Amino acid sequence: MKIATIRTSDQVIIPLQQHDGAVCSSLVSVGDTISVGQLIGDGEFRIHSSVSGEVTAISELPHPSGREVLSVVIKVHDGANVHEGASEESEPEELSTGKIRRIIRDSGIVEPNGRLTLCAKADINTIIINGTNTDDLTANAALMTNSPSEIIYGLKALMKTVGAKKAVIVIELGSAALQIMRTETIPDNNIKIIATPTYYPPGTENVLSRKFAGKKVPRGSTPEDRGVLITSVTAIRAVYDALHGTPMIKKVVTVAGAVGSPGNALVEIGAPIKHVIDECGGCSGTPVKIIMDGAVSGMAQYADEVPVIKTTTGILVQTERDINREPQTPCINCAWCVDECPIGLMPHLLYGYADSAQFDKCAELYIGDCVECGLCAYVCPSKLPLVQIIRYGKHGVAEIAAAEMEVSE
Repeated sequence: MKIATIRTSDQVIIPLQQHDGAVCSSLVSVGDTISVGQLIGDGEFRIHSSVSGEVTAISELPHPSGREVLSVVIKVHDGANVHEGASEESEPEELSTGKIRRIIRDSGIVEPNGRLTLCAKADINTIIINGTNTDDLTANAALMTNSPSEIIYGLKALMKTVGAKKAVIVIELGSAALQIMRTETIPDNNIKIIATPTYYPPGTENVLSRKFAGKKVPRGSTPEDRGVLITSVTAIRAVYDALHGTPMIKKVVTVAGAVGSPGNALVEIGAPIKHVIDECGGCSGTPVKIIMDGAVSGMAQYADEVPVIKTTTGILVQTERDINREPQTPCINCAWCVDECPIGLMPHLLYGYADSAQFDKCAELYIGDCVECGLCAYVCPSKLPLVQIIRYGKHGVAEIAAAEMEVSE
């Protein structure tokens, strides 16, 4: 499974929020000349430049989330975009725990759900790597197929850092990576490969903890509270890169759908999605929808200048013939959405309460626990926009909570 390396864009747009948290503070100014790997944003997370060039703007610009976020725009200098990294090669066992922790922290490694890879919890016993893919998102399989030894290196380093005694890599049945990773882990009795028929989207960490570590996570808690750290193939590969001197400045992204050369591509963080599509053969036909992060759990974009960020997993291009436009009908209470919800919520009730602005009822039904995986909308026979309305409900609950906090102060 090949990973293509595409041409660097003439300009990159690097948002200072690529994570679940506050916007980072900019460490550069308009007119500054910066180099590949230079730290340009700092705060709860760290953000580095993926290119060498000149900062031409720092302003609010379109973001994959649908909002506008403070971003650093860099005009790329020709022929100066190779990051040298470190020259020494050390096994994870030879590095101190403190050094590994510092390197991972400083490299700005983020999970697909926006969380920091390196948790602050103590007493981690098990690490679970989510290596599952969908039909249209195959970046995980591509990384494991092309870099199995690097994945295991990064995993061992993370295990040492958090003190984990065992690890599990979850891969879907039929994946080309399954046998490769099984072969790679033969010498390691504490690393187990598990095949599953199910895709686990970002946000289903509690489910992974219960199914593959036997640790049920109560509401309001995290897997880390139960001694389980959930991570991703992307983050583990980024750990390997970080320990060899390169921060998180590139992503392997699946480009799928109506494009000339669909597949997986290594892309600089900040590259506009239009550039990525063009480098993969351009659109095959007239695009009517571009979805970031897959058909099921992704979000349609309103501008093709939106950049690839650390949480990006894929770019799906659709023409009119790719879209099934069925009319929306009233909910028939079939409960298919309840059966599919990996968190155990009742999406049909959340939809109804959010749609009628009964945000107190939404809060009572734990709307904040929704991970927006899209499975409920995918199976809904009434074709209801469940995820979009639930997002609206979450926003309403957050506004009420903020207002109550202001009153109490």
